[in-house]
Amino acid sequence: MQLDQITANIRLRSSWEAVDLGFALVQRWWLSVYPPLILFNLFIFIPLFILIPREYYLYVVLFFWWIKPYSHRLILHILSQKLFNHDLSTGQALRDIPSIFRGNTFGAITFRRFSFSRGFNLPLWQLEKIKGKARAKRQHLLLNAVHSEAIWLTIGLFLIEIILTFSLLGLFLLFVPDSHFESFTRHFFTPELGLVEGWVTLVISAFYMVVTLLIEPFYIAANFALYINRRTQLEAWDIELSFRKMAARLSEKEGGR
Repeated sequence: MQLDQITANIRLRSSWEAVDLGFALVQRWWLSVYPPLILFNLFIFIPLFILIPREYYLYVVLFFWWIKPYSHRLILHILSQKLFNHDLSTGQALRDIPSIFRGNTFGAITFRRFSFSRGFNLPLWQLEKIKGKARAKRQHLLLNAVHSEAIWLTIGLFLIEIILTFSLLGLFLLFVPDSHFESFTRHFFTPELGLVEGWVTLVISAFYMVVTLLIEPFYIAANFALYINRRTQLEAWDIELSFRKMAARLSEKEGGR
């Protein structure tokens, strides 16, 4: 890695300071993160919602949830490029998708899908590209000190997604006129099946997908910052950067004589 190109202030932080740094990265680079993320998902799910009958919309949402790790890879790619001062346009990010998904993407939606620390491990899997025992050993080394933080970060942001989804639904219900509210609630469920009506499923699905696309960059960025902070602790990136800056200042002074 070219540490002299890094655009964040690298220093030793506590785990939750590192999480805060990740949130700040999204706030800083949101214009680079959200457009390709949204377009990537629109290309997949708009045709599905058009072609699939309304009564099966719930399965589309389940599919959206299941392949979230693919969106995570795109987010991490963008953040890692921006962190090391590489300009990345929306078009370039989308063109990079085939190379991003090359290698072990099957594991991301199968045996690794339910790992609560998958967000922290993603940079290891995607950026370091080591395999086998070497990866397992390094994963244990990096994750050991921040395992609980990685798990609680996953749980916390998942709960935030659920809360925001139902908050949007509640806000939507506030705009239903009183004259139609009883009819709306009566038809909210299909009586004979006990299932949510297709069009209501579409509304809830849209809210959930919007909230998920909003929150997921914060989830990946926070885990990426945890990963960077852990490497800083183990590899003394902050000290190396300090020595490089010192060497640069000394060379400037010698050049000015």
